[in-house]
Amino acid sequence: MFRVFVCLSGSCLGIYTISGGTAVSGVYTLDVAGPDVVVYCDFDSAPGCVFTYISPSTTSIADISSLYTENDIVVLRHLRQNGEQYTADVEQITAFDGVPLSVQFNANTGYNGPINTQMNPFIHLGMVPAASVANGVTQGWSIQGTDYTFTNCDVNPSSYFVFLLNGNNEPYTTSATGDVLNDDVGSAWVTQAINAGVDIPGNFFVEDYELHFGGCGARLYGTYEFGDGIGRVRGVALGLKSDLPVVRNG
Repeated sequence: MFRVFVCLSGSCLGIYTISGGTAVSGVYTLDVAGPDVVVYCDFDSAPGCVFTYISPSTTSIADISSLYTENDIVVLRHLRQNGEQYTADVEQITAFDGVPLSVQFNANTGYNGPINTQMNPFIHLGMVPAASVANGVTQGWSIQGTDYTFTNCDVNPSSYFVFLLNGNNEPYTTSATGDVLNDDVGSAWVTQAINAGVDIPGNFFVEDYELHFGGCGARLYGTYEFGDGIGRVRGVALGLKSDLPVVRNG
């Protein structure tokens, strides 16, 4: 059973601070500019930090950057057919160490965007910015501390993951049919993930997504079935990280 709370804070970090360090993991409604945002605050997965997961029912976020403090790492969590949840740490590849990750809501400034725009709104996770891409530049991402890279055949930035919230339940475009990534660059976020240990609610996973990691525009549209007994991924969720302060009472 997951606990549900309503609070007046604008972030999971704020909830923790206001509580004096006693906040527990659960579903919270955040008081932010614009419509309130429902999130899951995960205080249990890693000591000293909280991961914020945004509900797929979200329609608007005024400033998604207010929900996290760390821009060098996120957690990509996926839900398998057997109900188990797995997580993978996602960072920049060594060649772009120091370049922050980009997390945008229903926008992709500085990056290529989704193909399936009819499935808006979306959360856009960008790795290598368009301004940093030239012909032959190595792109990719780091999964669990290992670089997975490719060399593109043009100047197209192809290192981004789009979480399609798809509020109107639209189908993928016809052009999406049959597109897959079947190499380590496209599959490591699943094959190298570790058992989450601590679960989040199943309704925080999105079923629709676009994965753009591969030379010459290779992409995957949320339909790939992985080998090694993993099966088809039922959904994915993005964990945004904040470091927690040491709260002293009295």
